[in-house]
Amino acid sequence: MQRYILMSLGGCLFFICSWFCLWVIAFYFLVDPALAILFFPFALRLGITLHTASRYWVVIYGAEWGLILLLAKALNDLPWWPILIASGLSWPILWYARRYYYGDQWRQLLVMAAVIISTAIINVVMVMGFGSIAQIPVSPVGMIFLISVTGGLMLVPTCYLLWSFLFNRSWIPLTVALISRPLELRHRDLCLYALLFIANILLQVNLPDELSRFAPFCLAIPIIVFAFRHGWQGALLGTLLNSIALIAARSGVSNMEITDLLLSLSAQSLTGILLGLGIQRQRDLNGKLASELGRNQVLSRQLIRTEESVRRDIARELHDEIGQNITAIRMQASILKRVETTSITQQCASTIEQLSLNVYDTTKGLLSRLRPKTLDDLGLAKAVEQVVCDLKLEDKGIDVAMAWGHYQQQLCDTTNVTLYRICQEALNNIAKYSQATEVIIELDIGSEIRLQIEDNGVGFKVEDTFKGFGLRGIRERVEVLGGQCSIISYPRDEYQEKPQPVRIGTTLVIILPQT
Repeated sequence: MQRYILMSLGGCLFFICSWFCLWVIAFYFLVDPALAILFFPFALRLGITLHTASRYWVVIYGAEWGLILLLAKALNDLPWWPILIASGLSWPILWYARRYYYGDQWRQLLVMAAVIISTAIINVVMVMGFGSIAQIPVSPVGMIFLISVTGGLMLVPTCYLLWSFLFNRSWIPLTVALISRPLELRHRDLCLYALLFIANILLQVNLPDELSRFAPFCLAIPIIVFAFRHGWQGALLGTLLNSIALIAARSGVSNMEITDLLLSLSAQSLTGILLGLGIQRQRDLNGKLASELGRNQVLSRQLIRTEESVRRDIARELHDEIGQNITAIRMQASILKRVETTSITQQCASTIEQLSLNVYDTTKGLLSRLRPKTLDDLGLAKAVEQVVCDLKLEDKGIDVAMAWGHYQQQLCDTTNVTLYRICQEALNNIAKYSQATEVIIELDIGSEIRLQIEDNGVGFKVEDTFKGFGLRGIRERVEVLGGQCSIISYPRDEYQEKPQPVRIGTTLVIILPQT
């Protein structure tokens, strides 16, 4: 109970001061005490009650009704009782809206919009109906509705931002580590926002009358900047700064100009909130996409690591089991040759021995494709050299030059295997189809890993680049690791009739991130 009383007294004092200050600002702008109450003070009450526990509503409404009565006593021409009734009728609307005020920002903003429009309609009905009955001069319907909606669009979302920042944010405990952390102020942002605000005020005050109608277009600049940097919350902040500039520069104007300014404020608020929501949603989606891509890359790396582990185990089992069996078969064939001297037996033993050798050679080739032992024992450079020897590129008239750059840096097993598979597939394609005479393999390791394989062969059409399974497998393996794969090819038959020297061949460029 004591906590409730203290919170009520503190909140009441804060609400009274804020309500009265906003009424003064609105009265300075509208020069009408009744419309000034409907403009900012009513919007403030909507925003605070929508984000406050219902047990404190009695204090908020009591403070507002007391202020209205005090203003009515000070200003004899104030139609206080229609305004008082309009304030009281907003209670059930807010109570009903609180039942649906949860979930994501879109849902909460829709509830805010419904509350603002509903209370604006109540303000129009109460002030117009009871004002005409009491023969009190009232403003047009459109003006009352526009004032209520504009004030709601400006202050209700602002109250939501303050409520979200103060009560829905996880605060870090004040510890020694936090105190020792240096305070980071974004000086550039602060200077930029201050310059935009000052420029807006100068534009509003110093522009000649013939250009004054073009000044509001300049107000879109800070809204766009704030929305781009901070989402719809920043756009709303830009709208508030623009509103201060407009109100400060437009006092004592006609009703028509006031209507134009109110429409401008409403349009700015709606544009800023919707633009900021769109930008914020795009950022959220990009963040989720980046998170999912990062997660997929981690899973893909684990998959490749698991695949290579299985390959290694299978290769080891094949090497141990089949190698021993083939050795035993050859020994038995050799014994058979020595024991049996008939020609048929000798021929069968020789055939058995030759078949065992063929099985051994085939198994050795399969083992090299599954998991090259050279890669584990001697590293990537020697493993690629072994591929060149196995493909017998020199016998085919293909000269291979390798430049490994700064390969002293240790690479992880996944990257090593990927680079080896790419070199293996590329060299295999060159041996089969390129008709090349020179191949250059370059590997450079810095902030990123760059592998380039270039030949001077016949090339192929770019549109047929990834139709084959080999090149498609290279691209998929690289993209899985978050890298880039590009192929540039110059088909020789396109330049056969051109006398000048031209570049021919194919260049494969692989870029992988460092891990």
